[in-house]
Amino acid sequence: MENESLKQREGAVYGIDISDERALISYINPKDRRPVTVSKIFGEENYVFPMAIAKKSGIGQWFIGDEAIERKNDSDVTLVPDFYQKALKNENIIIDAQLFSGEEVLGIYLKRLFAMAQNLSGVRTTDFVCFSVSEVNKDLVDMIDRCAAGLGIPVSKVGVISKKEAFYYYCLSQPEEIRKHDVIAFENNGPVVYAIRLNVNYTLTPRVVSLDEKYFTLDEKNKDSSFDDILQEMLKGSLVSTIYLTGPGFSRDWMNESLQRAMMGHKVFAGQNLYTNGACYAALVRMEAVEWPFLYIGDNELKLNVSLMVSDLNQMKFYTLINAGKSWYEERGECEVILDGDPSMSLYIQKPDSRKAVENVLNLSDLPERESRLTRLRITAVPLSDRKVSVRIFDLGFGEIEKGSGKTFTTTIGID
Repeated sequence: MENESLKQREGAVYGIDISDERALISYINPKDRRPVTVSKIFGEENYVFPMAIAKKSGIGQWFIGDEAIERKNDSDVTLVPDFYQKALKNENIIIDAQLFSGEEVLGIYLKRLFAMAQNLSGVRTTDFVCFSVSEVNKDLVDMIDRCAAGLGIPVSKVGVISKKEAFYYYCLSQPEEIRKHDVIAFENNGPVVYAIRLNVNYTLTPRVVSLDEKYFTLDEKNKDSSFDDILQEMLKGSLVSTIYLTGPGFSRDWMNESLQRAMMGHKVFAGQNLYTNGACYAALVRMEAVEWPFLYIGDNELKLNVSLMVSDLNQMKFYTLINAGKSWYEERGECEVILDGDPSMSLYIQKPDSRKAVENVLNLSDLPERESRLTRLRITAVPLSDRKVSVRIFDLGFGEIEKGSGKTFTTTIGID
């Protein structure tokens, strides 16, 4: 029997992995649980779209990916270099005697990419889109939100995660036998090898996840031996169930000794769509369409819960405004309460690994004097960082009986 508290899906969810060099896109249709990655050639695992875009002169015809590169020498086509970096830097680009912002060009690229996936999925309704990027920051999140709005997707249905988080969602969406022990992924893009190791503490509820990442430089003259040394370094410590290899740098042409070590007691998978599929699984979790008993608190995740103590049907309980483990760029909390008793508000801070809640009392003595239970307050909580939250309390009064004063009380609470 399915969990009735989980949201029922009506549309497809999408995962998009973007970087300076390439983009990949996957989707999961409403009745499916596993992602499908869009291939440039039907029936083949040809998933990588170069981060390239070109415009035909005089008309609004654009080409992306390989087609853009193939047409770069056409006299009536302009290839746009480095448009993703220009979008990140908020720079403008002159194309075909017209001025575009880098963000506009990125939006055009994403629109073409998304249209391909939507046509293949055959589903017109979109439940959620999650982007996987190299590094998350607020400006990037805001830019992607605007680009998604250009696709007709509201902010509430958009998520932005790092590659590290995409790996986390991918691993823990796999069968248990694949993740019985630690899981390691290696990404090879030229001389740099990015390695990440996932560990789950199954003794805690929720199950707390840690991710350890390292960067290595591959010896280009002796790749096999060099990567074998990297493997030995990452395999130290607890047991490892599975190893994933991704990125264009890995090849059977040079992996002999190192591949034998990787396969010694471990399952090994190789492919290019780990992050985009992980973003798809993240989309399901973000929209609460699947059960997720795991908690990962990384650089961008909130390190605290913020709650109120409220009376509900004469029972005192915590009402959570801000949840630890959520991205501080995206998390928001709002509710309305009726004040009963002294003009004050208690806010409780709790770390996710502690059962102790610390009380912070906000004095509301400037509120107009009213009878008990005739003051309604709107409380809004907005994270300022992964450790600090701004809380705003606005006096709404009580309908026609007591007009709102318009008074606002603001405080910042957090942990060290």
